[in-house]
Amino acid sequence: MLLQEKLESYPFSPSERQVVDYLLKQAYDIQEKTTAEIAKATFSSKSTLTRIAKKLNYSGWNALKKDYLNELAYLERTHSTIDANYPFDNRDSYVSVANRIAQLQTESIEDTRSLLTHDELRAVTNLIRNAKTVHVFAVSNNLLLAQEFAHQMKRIKKNVQIHALQSEILFDAALAEPDSCAIIISYSGETTILDQVADLLKENQVPIIAITSIGENSTARKAEITLRTATREKLYSKISTFSTDASISYLLNVIYACTFNEDYSYNLKQKITASQRIEKDRSSDSSILKEPPAF
Repeated sequence: MLLQEKLESYPFSPSERQVVDYLLKQAYDIQEKTTAEIAKATFSSKSTLTRIAKKLNYSGWNALKKDYLNELAYLERTHSTIDANYPFDNRDSYVSVANRIAQLQTESIEDTRSLLTHDELRAVTNLIRNAKTVHVFAVSNNLLLAQEFAHQMKRIKKNVQIHALQSEILFDAALAEPDSCAIIISYSGETTILDQVADLLKENQVPIIAITSIGENSTARKAEITLRTATREKLYSKISTFSTDASISYLLNVIYACTFNEDYSYNLKQKITASQRIEKDRSSDSSILKEPPAF
């Protein structure tokens, strides 16, 4: 759920609601206001502001304020003429459909890139690099997206285990070792079985990387690091998960690329040398496809 939606729907006390309404009305203007100024403007106290933040699972007012401003910026920045849920209709030509899907996926990747920070990527890369095993938990088509990630990581000798059997993933989470890490992919962040997985991983002291939508949700709350996806789609009312799939695939590719980059020369040589030894039946006369001499 978006933070704005939570602020609007949470059953705050009358005095707290006065502060929240002020926050929603002021929007960006809240950035330059101190807690003392907000308390004075709403005839409340600093403790009231802290209480609001705590009710929404934040450590304090400044943390809530930061997320609120970031959310405002994201929603304003990602305005598009294409509806992610219904990017085309039966009046569109084949070429128009192709163009609209391309634009939607391009915008979704750019949305996702804008939400990334250097510190998050460094923290994710450190967790992946130091983990003996990387566990990936997801459901439905997100498992398919994770398959390519696991395939690429295997080529640089990184053990990635995708847990696909719904009847077994709770056992897998319960048996995960502390020297591993886990990636949980959940667009809503409120998938019941993945929430149970997160609880079991926390009990085993397995650090969690969440890939989920913007806003506050159970998966993000339990993760050490959260990477946010483009958040444009409804849960069910849509033609397909074009935007979400593009966003998740991009994030997994970024994680792989950053991990690869940690030991670039070694990984590159290893990957190319192995392919040269094994894929001898592949060739082409095209100057674009033709390979240079072996290492």
